[in-house]
Amino acid sequence: MAPTREPRVVALAGQPNCGKSTLFNAVAGFRVDTGNFPGTSVAFAETALRVGGQPIRLIDLPGTYSISSHDPAERVARDFLLSGEVDLIVNVVDASLLSRSLELTLQLIEMEIPVILCLNMMDEARRKGIDIDADRLAHALGVAISPVVAIRGTGIEALFRQVLAVDQGPYQPVQPRYDRDVEECLGRLATRYPAALRSSLPMPDRFVALRLLEMDEDLERRAQAAAPEFVATAQRERRQLAELHGWSEAGVLASHRHALVLDVYEQVATHRRRRPGRREAIDRWVTTPLGGLATVVASSVLAFYLAYYCGNALSGWIESPFRYLRQAIAGLDAGLPAALLLGVAEGVIAGAGIVLPYLVPLLLLLALYEDTGILPRVAFMVDGLLHRAGMHGKSVVPLILGYGCNVPAVMATRNLENPRDRLITMLVIPFTTCSARSVIILALGARYLGGAWTAGLYLGGMVVAVAVAFAVSRRGRRDCLGLVMEVPPLRPPVLAVTARKVWFRLRDFLLLAWPIIVVSSVVLAALSYYGIDAWVNRLLEPLTTGALGLPAATGIALFLGVFRKELALVMLAAALGTEDIGAVLTPGQLLTLVVFTMLYIPCVATLATLWREGGWRTCAASALLNLTVALAVGAFLARLPLF
Repeated sequence: MAPTREPRVVALAGQPNCGKSTLFNAVAGFRVDTGNFPGTSVAFAETALRVGGQPIRLIDLPGTYSISSHDPAERVARDFLLSGEVDLIVNVVDASLLSRSLELTLQLIEMEIPVILCLNMMDEARRKGIDIDADRLAHALGVAISPVVAIRGTGIEALFRQVLAVDQGPYQPVQPRYDRDVEECLGRLATRYPAALRSSLPMPDRFVALRLLEMDEDLERRAQAAAPEFVATAQRERRQLAELHGWSEAGVLASHRHALVLDVYEQVATHRRRRPGRREAIDRWVTTPLGGLATVVASSVLAFYLAYYCGNALSGWIESPFRYLRQAIAGLDAGLPAALLLGVAEGVIAGAGIVLPYLVPLLLLLALYEDTGILPRVAFMVDGLLHRAGMHGKSVVPLILGYGCNVPAVMATRNLENPRDRLITMLVIPFTTCSARSVIILALGARYLGGAWTAGLYLGGMVVAVAVAFAVSRRGRRDCLGLVMEVPPLRPPVLAVTARKVWFRLRDFLLLAWPIIVVSSVVLAALSYYGIDAWVNRLLEPLTTGALGLPAATGIALFLGVFRKELALVMLAAALGTEDIGAVLTPGQLLTLVVFTMLYIPCVATLATLWREGGWRTCAASALLNLTVALAVGAFLARLPLF
């Protein structure tokens, strides 16, 4: 029997929004949420594949602009690259932004791990009138070059043939050479490089010296523990270089590297004159104050009305065939088996007829906004509002992600360096109207209250989120930095990729949420059969009938809604004994119920993520804050004569 070959570890590394995750999905199937939106990946994803008989572990790392980055999410990429586990790096770069992207490439080459340069988005580069001589670039850097268009799957097979060839063959890159003063400084450090540091930091001597000269704080702390005298020497050399060039200590190497990149770029790239096209004209208009406001309003209105009309139409069409099934089961002899069978039917019908019709249009439009580049532009439009509310500009990214799902939004707060800013953002995210809450708004508000009230619920949710941000940020208030984020170009969506993304997100509902809905419906049927649901309702009466003015029977639905927000909607029909909720609840009660469900305790998945990312205190504070705000707003609405 032939011995099993150890898998080689191949890391996809590159700057944000360069297409790493798109390339990863093209190889592994759609496993990573992607978008034309920086900061999509906040932790690395992994898959196994086989190339020419060689097993490979393919790792998709978060985007990083530099090995010296202080961003927490980017540090995930840096730490993995320096872990000693990586056998080969596929450096994915945006070919249309090659002059900026090559600075990270030079740092990766200095690590002395085999590198392949993957020129992604070659179609975008050609559209901009940029021609890249891949052969000259390969000669200048001494690494293999592979042009691809990942979103269309072009060139990927050739890329992985090169991965195999580089992994099995010699690797001789051209190490970046700086000016005479820097190289003399590196030479002096090389002669004094201590053996203790070499054993403590298993990295190339030159790479460690360069990191120390570039004020890499993390590596300097690690080196200080092993060789404090050598670190002191490096600090003296760094100060001398800064004085000699008249630059800051951290800027000497960065400036030299930038000059090297420009020199290489001028050798390999040519530009053709090209008149701006329709896409550029639209982009210029969208980024004006008037165009930006129109884009935010139009995109929000389109999302609302698409989900409103499509959801209502699909819901009625899907539910009709199931009515006969429900009537047949309800006609069976009374008893626990019949009750449980009816619970299964109710759960299946609820998932298909109540949740899916509203969820699918929302997911589709969100995916289109991401892939076209609309979302990052919306982020910049609302940055000023959040800035005035006392939040960091980078909070815009996770907050917008929260309108899809709160779980990845909480994870995306890793991009915030300051603990206070991160805590505020994590506390505000559960107030954003995620897709599950949107289903509740549309299924109840759109059906029984009308379009104007439903639109008001969305706007009211935004107002509450901003008000909470303003209130929470008053404690220990300080000036917040504005948003510094790359805005990618507008791009037409690739419908096949958009469809896979919608399926990827919808699959979570089909495989996780829908079974939970069915099981919960069965559990509710059993509780109802034995009368336990009445006990839960009595326990929650001070909340439901006392504070919110709702029927006591809604207590069990609100309780189960903590596990999945959709459950509050699905279980409501079962708890009230009818699908026609409007026949049992008045319009005022419906409004109170929807608002309370929008705002109260986050779902279990969000609470678990808050606990993991911020600790149990953050999790408890979020649950208490949401419940307090929901009770205050719900009780206030319950006492207003609105209808």
